[in-house]
Amino acid sequence: MNNIFDEFKSSKARSFSFNQDFSMFSIATERGFKIHPTYPNSEYYEKNLHGGLSKCEMNYNSNLLALVGGGRLPKYNNKKVVIYNDEEERIECEFKFTTKVINVKFKDNLLFIVCEKKIYVFDVETSQNIDSFETTSNKRGIIAVNGSKNKTIMAHPIEFEDKPDKGYVAIKNYKTKKYFPLLVHEEPISYMEMDYYGLLLATANDKGTIVRIHSCGDKTLLYECRRGKDKTVINFISFDIDYKYIGLSSEKGTIHIWKLDDIIEKNIIKRNTVCVGGNRKVIANSTKNDFVSVEKDQNNIINVDNANESNFLVEKYRVKKLKNYKSETSFAKIKLNKNKCIFCFEPSDIVIIISSDEKYFFTHIDSKKGGYCLLTDEKNLSDNSI
Repeated sequence: MNNIFDEFKSSKARSFSFNQDFSMFSIATERGFKIHPTYPNSEYYEKNLHGGLSKCEMNYNSNLLALVGGGRLPKYNNKKVVIYNDEEERIECEFKFTTKVINVKFKDNLLFIVCEKKIYVFDVETSQNIDSFETTSNKRGIIAVNGSKNKTIMAHPIEFEDKPDKGYVAIKNYKTKKYFPLLVHEEPISYMEMDYYGLLLATANDKGTIVRIHSCGDKTLLYECRRGKDKTVINFISFDIDYKYIGLSSEKGTIHIWKLDDIIEKNIIKRNTVCVGGNRKVIANSTKNDFVSVEKDQNNIINVDNANESNFLVEKYRVKKLKNYKSETSFAKIKLNKNKCIFCFEPSDIVIIISSDEKYFFTHIDSKKGGYCLLTDEKNLSDNSI
């Protein structure tokens, strides 16, 4: 098999995905996978498995990866998901199916596996199937799962009341066990994404002209993002982790960005708290009105490793109660002429973009110039390794 593989020795990328907090991203290749830090983008880690992958999903920054075979010489059958321990270089467990696995989402101890007409949820520790859902014909593997460990919210497309031509989704809160349908578009949907904390769900219609944002708590339509009039395929939607922006990329080769100021209310207060260290610490509590609190180290706030307490700035977010949603065109655009790419927002209005031809782009949004985006850095991801 190695001789066959050596005939082409390809590290061509098959798919890209960020981890849950966008701090790293993985690339499934024709011979294994690569793991990159998002920002700053320093040298990457590459694993040669002598076989191709269609999916490589990270579980935060842990050594566990969810892998699906693919490419010219697949490492694994594409009808199963392998949980691979990279530190020990061994397979922890496998989940086998009768149909092709299209998409995978890893969330702490939960594994969401998407086949064309069904979604399965497994407890990785016990390998038990704890949930399953019927979907529409889901050839793109559409699913959305929030990233925060504080709670788990999942959304997926459904066929509701024999209305396949309508864009229905179902949302499940694994903390409260609530599960409910929601009509998001009058036509089928082509993509969906959830914000990090699980407050908002963004869905794109199959024309690629409109993205709508609903509240995951009370199903309210909050905002409508208008991309344009020409039909296209939406390939990616991304929320800023601090709710400043939302953006989408399409096969038109343009990233469109909107502001979220009208949707999310942010209150910043000072309080004393036990200092554990680290750059960001999510508080594992939530209130009835669905507040989410995030503690951040600030330059003007002392972080004392040997002290019991320190002052921190605490940011609290909540969904605004709006009387009428707004329909807006994009605030900023980034034209790359790349028909497929993923991207994320970093502090100080930075946008990191990864294109399907393994190019890395560093872009800055100048809000003072009406959303003008300056491309300040570009590099080839396959040029450096460790």
